[in-house]
Amino acid sequence: MLRTYRGSCHCQLVKFEARIDFDQGTSKCNCSYCSRLRFWHVQVRREDFRLLSEETALAEYQGDNPVAHHPFCKRCGVHVFDRIDMPNGTGYPYINVNIMCLDELDLDAALNAPVTYRDGLRNDWGNPPDETRHL
Repeated sequence: MLRTYRGSCHCQLVKFEARIDFDQGTSKCNCSYCSRLRFWHVQVRREDFRLLSEETALAEYQGDNPVAHHPFCKRCGVHVFDRIDMPNGTGYPYINVNIMCLDELDLDAALNAPVTYRDGLRNDWGNPPDETRHL
């Protein structure tokens, strides 16, 4: 069921809202960035995400993947979401929302949602990695 969630970083400087349907599932990736963060996210269309804070509240890291932008709070450093410019098999640019930053996370809905594992480490986005226990 599609629901609007509000979320924020630890210090509340970065705030957002997103329309999320946990029935569509969540994702975890083994790329060098996501695995270090243990980034558990849900993918939403850009039109279903709204940053409620000023962009100036964010700093951004961009690694080797030129389409993945990793903004984080300038004050507390929490990674709230990713912006993905080029579709990775979706057909549209999207936002990966860190579900642990949702203010009123329905933990049961998140835990019961299907999880898709991505093999970003090998740039094989359509297949799960061999090992997922650490994600």
